[in-house]
Amino acid sequence: MSSDPPTFAKFGKGSTPVLDAASLEAILLQAREWPHSTAWAWYRAGEQLHLEGQGDLQRHWPLVLANHELERFCESCGLQFWPTGQGEAVLGWLMAPVHVPHDGALADLAAAIGRQVQTDALARAQITQRVLYEITYLASSTRDRGVFLVGVHKLLATLIDAENFYLALYDAQSGKITYPYYVDVIDVEALEAENYEYLTPEHLSLTGQVLTSGQPLLIDAKGIALAGRQGRFHCVGHIPEFWMGSPLKNARDEVFGMIAMQVYDVERAYSAEDRALFLVVARHVAMALDRILHRADLEETVSRRTQELSQLNAALRLEVSERKRAEHLQVALFQIAELSSKPGELDGLYHSLHVIVGDLLYARNFYIAIFDGASGEVSFPYYVDEQLTGRPQPRRGRRGLTEYVIRQRAACLIDFDAATRLMIQGEIDDSREPIRSQSWLGVPLFDDDRVRGVLVVQSYASDVHYTLRDQDLLTFVSRHIDTALSRRSAAEAIYEANLRLEARVQSRTRELDHANAKLQYENAHDALTALPNRIHLQQRLAHAWSQYQTDGRELVVMFIDLDRFKMVNDSFGHHFGDQLLMEAGARLRSCLREDDLLARLGGDEFAVLAPGSSLEAAVEIAERILVAFDRPFFINGHEVFSSCSIGIVGADSQFHSEPADLLRDADKAMYRVKSAGRDSYAVFNQALRREVSDQVEQEGALRNALKRSDELLPYFQPIVDVQSGEVLALEALIRWHQPDGRIVAPGHFLPALEGLRLIGRLDLYMLTHVAQILAQPAHAHWPPVHVNCSSYSITRSGFADEVLAVLARHQVAASRICLELTEGALVAEPAMAQRTMQQLAEHGMSVVLDDFGAGFSSLSYVHQYQFNGLKIDKSFILELTSSARSRAIVRAIVRMAESLGLTVVAEGVEDLATLQLLREMGASQAQGYYFAKPAALQDLDLSGCRNVVTASQRPGALHDV
Repeated sequence: MSSDPPTFAKFGKGSTPVLDAASLEAILLQAREWPHSTAWAWYRAGEQLHLEGQGDLQRHWPLVLANHELERFCESCGLQFWPTGQGEAVLGWLMAPVHVPHDGALADLAAAIGRQVQTDALARAQITQRVLYEITYLASSTRDRGVFLVGVHKLLATLIDAENFYLALYDAQSGKITYPYYVDVIDVEALEAENYEYLTPEHLSLTGQVLTSGQPLLIDAKGIALAGRQGRFHCVGHIPEFWMGSPLKNARDEVFGMIAMQVYDVERAYSAEDRALFLVVARHVAMALDRILHRADLEETVSRRTQELSQLNAALRLEVSERKRAEHLQVALFQIAELSSKPGELDGLYHSLHVIVGDLLYARNFYIAIFDGASGEVSFPYYVDEQLTGRPQPRRGRRGLTEYVIRQRAACLIDFDAATRLMIQGEIDDSREPIRSQSWLGVPLFDDDRVRGVLVVQSYASDVHYTLRDQDLLTFVSRHIDTALSRRSAAEAIYEANLRLEARVQSRTRELDHANAKLQYENAHDALTALPNRIHLQQRLAHAWSQYQTDGRELVVMFIDLDRFKMVNDSFGHHFGDQLLMEAGARLRSCLREDDLLARLGGDEFAVLAPGSSLEAAVEIAERILVAFDRPFFINGHEVFSSCSIGIVGADSQFHSEPADLLRDADKAMYRVKSAGRDSYAVFNQALRREVSDQVEQEGALRNALKRSDELLPYFQPIVDVQSGEVLALEALIRWHQPDGRIVAPGHFLPALEGLRLIGRLDLYMLTHVAQILAQPAHAHWPPVHVNCSSYSITRSGFADEVLAVLARHQVAASRICLELTEGALVAEPAMAQRTMQQLAEHGMSVVLDDFGAGFSSLSYVHQYQFNGLKIDKSFILELTSSARSRAIVRAIVRMAESLGLTVVAEGVEDLATLQLLREMGASQAQGYYFAKPAALQDLDLSGCRNVVTASQRPGALHDV
């Protein structure tokens, strides 16, 4: 890897960074410093998805994700994701929030990461293959077990963190464990070479667990601690952060030892790739060490025979013969090893193996069978036989002697009688052939732990019979043949991989132009609807604007937003919403002229660019759209209606200085339609421009007023007992004192704030102001004060905590404040509103439902949200004396609320007749100008309400008023 730091190209506004780095770490570091969003994370694929890099280091991302949880996690967190690299499966995923604008930068980053990950994977595979070759060569080239183990440790360290590594040999008969090689940087009391211990089944160590189970053990510190507490096995010495152990098995699948690696630093814990690589290397070490041990045994036998020959002169010829046989075998093994590195076709390799085996034993009839474990097919790529001149065809489902060896996974020596018994037992099929071999010897060929095929010699002559000694000899030779076939297969695989890689590079080069064209198309079109996107629209708008400036050609822009799309999306799901968007796009396109451009800006927002069109023509288009959207949409068996709001603007050099101004004014005209009730269109004209300007000016003045304490003031209006006139509560109503002395009622400025964060600041401002007043000792006797709360605040997650913090700061009990809510909060975000109300109620604050009966509200809301009371909308109270329907509604509300134990406030009482009707209906509380108008704090007089009520009870009081 280059030591030079990664570099960045300089970019203008809206450009996409080009990642220029020589390694994966450099790519990720470079991406953290680019001018685009750093709200991304990259996960490497494996048994699980592991977090390998992120842009914003302060942002929290889960360290591990299950592969099957990827899509659900991205959907729940609002993330978009791109694959990074492709091997047998996707090698990783790049994630970023959906709302993050990327302009292709994140896709480029994903592609850059993918290329580097694929390059690293290929490089690591090549290094791994080289290490496996060197381990095999080391086993063939050295007779010293210690030299072999040191070499294995060094080779393994080039692949995995092998700072702490040891190997144990195991005698299953005696339970003795020896440690010929042990390296550890932490355990200073580690076992020296040739030290030993005996396995204790009642108190197994990690090493003992692997040896007794015969299975690999990959475990972290938590797993080791848990196993210790459960009494399954324990750790000797320091507990590592991660420990890997794998059994060493011989050709008979017997455990004769194990190797282990461990790390003590959690930052160096082995990855899933390291664990898989460790198991592969362990199998090759097992085969190589098994050959060394066999070789050592053979040399020990030769040495012992030599000593016996010196004592027993009579056995001299036999010992000499054995020695020559061993030397001959060694020559054969060297020849087999040389074959694995020579190029050529497999037929030549098989023929050479035949010649080598024929020098060791009778092999006039010799064949090699290959077994495909996936399909169960047995084929015969090499077959030489005195009786059968043709090669047998590949077969499946047969039960011949070849398949019998594959099932047994061990060498089989079978004579004529033994073959007959196997036929009777059903182990092999009755061949019913007139000529059968007199002696048959088959040895399985292995690829790691998998049977890859069978090597067979057989004799049809009655005077030639194979012995167990021949079986052992051929078994021993077969292990070397295994290695030769593996090395040849690996070499061919690398050669083919290089060819495929070269072809892939050429293919990628040919596809580059196509990919660039496709990328340009995708960059300019919406992935869901295939409509032009915002980028495409801005490019076309800039061109049309240029024509408008040069030759005065008319230009119209329309901004279209689907009404209540969020409600459809939430009710039926995002897939349903996507279908609706696609059908809506098609319906919009059908209403336009051929030269008009329809683009999707995002979400449920569309825009139309109509070059050369007048405002009158644009209005006709809008009317066609509204008529088209009167028809229902049929999606997945559901009938759905979705109207739209349309804003229209024509280019005017007096007010528009750049193309973006047209989109801005069309958007404002559309929002004017939204606020007026939706399902219509509006043309942005001079009057609307003045209205928007006034609204912006008023919003700025209101923001400044919130920074002061003398402009936005609470006025208080009493809520009284209709029988006694006692003041039961006060309602705080906001008034805006202008610098010129005018007092502005809330109806003139609050509606413009709906949906803005500014309304939330105003709510907290009023609550704080009321809390300051209630905290004064002079107002300790005041009844509870009602404060109006917007739907924006009650559906904000932190609102309840902020209210309680204000009351705690001024030492005002929560029971002295009552919040008044309208039904809007319940319709918008019912779950969040319910949680906020529950939290406030737990601290003693009451909540009443305001303007009851004016909209969709019903007593089910009162029960569901646990309101303490409700206020009847004043539209019913004002008509109480003149409308029998209003009297019936109010009487029903009073009775039902009384049965539920709720307080009822009738607001809007302006005369005595209304008050007397409320008494007759049983209403308990009232509010209105009849009792008192809202008054500033210094003008508040709470004594007048009782006088008004008691005066109405005197004889003739009706005539006095």
